[in-house]
Amino acid sequence: MLFSADGDNCAYSDTVLGRFQEERLARNEAFFREVNERIREAGDRFDGSAEAEYEFLCECPESDCVDRIKLTLAAYEAVRADARRFVVAPGHDVPEIEHLVAEDELVAVVEKDGAAGEVAERLDPRH
Repeated sequence: MLFSADGDNCAYSDTVLGRFQEERLARNEAFFREVNERIREAGDRFDGSAEAEYEFLCECPESDCVDRIKLTLAAYEAVRADARRFVVAPGHDVPEIEHLVAEDELVAVVEKDGAAGEVAERLDPRH
């Protein structure tokens, strides 16, 4: 498990990750992004309003994370404009593979670096 029970940053914070580990974590995040793409598509079909709010899944690498993030379709699209960017719950960023772009009390936006960024771009269904 990457996160402590009190929601602190991941347990990898004192670990140097190898390329394989970075790629694996990025693939986990890409999986959640793919699920969120289906949520966005459903929103387009049923409402279509850019200001309609939907619950997206946290796109962190923790495979058993069940956190939800409420965003408008427009806000989700703004993040998805960059293949290396993901929406995560606050505190779910993993500094070893990404840097924080923006954060408030409800959502954080992270951008993948290095090998994780390469995997994010390669697995992005839009690119």
